[in-house]
Amino acid sequence: MKKGLKKTQREGWLTLLALVIIAIAVSIGFAPLFELVKGGTAGAFVGSSFGAIFVIILTMFLLNKQTEIEQESKKSERVFDEKVKIYQEILDICSETLKDGKLTYHEMNKLPFPVIRLQMLGGDQTISSFQKVFEVINEIYSSSDDDEVEIDEESKVRIYRMLSEFASLCRMDIGISDLEIEPKILQDTMDSITKSIKKDKDYSKFSFDGVDLPKNRYVYEVIKNYISENPGMSKKDFEEVFPRSMKELPGGRKNDFEIWKTYAEAIELHKLKGSRRYFVSGKGKSKEYLTNKDLVISLADEEICISNQWSIDSLVPFIEIMNNKSIRTK
Repeated sequence: MKKGLKKTQREGWLTLLALVIIAIAVSIGFAPLFELVKGGTAGAFVGSSFGAIFVIILTMFLLNKQTEIEQESKKSERVFDEKVKIYQEILDICSETLKDGKLTYHEMNKLPFPVIRLQMLGGDQTISSFQKVFEVINEIYSSSDDDEVEIDEESKVRIYRMLSEFASLCRMDIGISDLEIEPKILQDTMDSITKSIKKDKDYSKFSFDGVDLPKNRYVYEVIKNYISENPGMSKKDFEEVFPRSMKELPGGRKNDFEIWKTYAEAIELHKLKGSRRYFVSGKGKSKEYLTNKDLVISLADEEICISNQWSIDSLVPFIEIMNNKSIRTK
């Protein structure tokens, strides 16, 4: 198709060049020639011949341009249809993945080929936008050796936001609009999505020292209390009791999902990915994440931050592990 279009364009330009040459030749040579034949039938014949030749070449040029436009139109229609299909396929796969809040081996195997097709048909900005989504999904899935990995709430919201930005660029790429979705509309959409996600959130409470606490704060208090009961504990001593990753927990809690990180690691993770997965600053102080350290726990030789991402599936085995180590959980 592309070669045929280039050939048509080349022929069109050659025809146009011929028209220009004929026009110049006629303007220069028609008057002397007409004077030579001295009008009459011969003059009429010469005039009509030049006119016919000019009209024929002009018609050829117009037909050539029409063919070029039709070829370009057919190509654009086909590319448009294919782009819509691939964008829809990618969003459908992501929709299936996010609905149940879990990433499976089967779902991960669905994405690579649509991504490759996206590289063939999509615009550079659109490809780059979804590549970021794919990187986050891969990061979550690689955090565990299991074939099924849970997507926490923060990651869900992050993926939804990136997919919204991707959809905005798809909209531009297929010509529905010349502009990205207005930031306010995008933010309103994200607020609605975030609220809908939080409706399904598990608000189970766990009691510690007579206070009912949400899951993540309960884990924080259990660990903090153990440290206070064992003053002078080093990072090495702490890690023997609370390893960063516990194989008994769903997913093992690896990489960005570890049970705890040093303060420096938590801040670095925030700077790189905008993550607030670890207790650093208190409620209502999220804007002070880089400056406020009221929830950072101090050991003898290190500052640590406890994960604030805990599901009910992780908390039950965590309590069992603590009880087996004779660590107070009530």
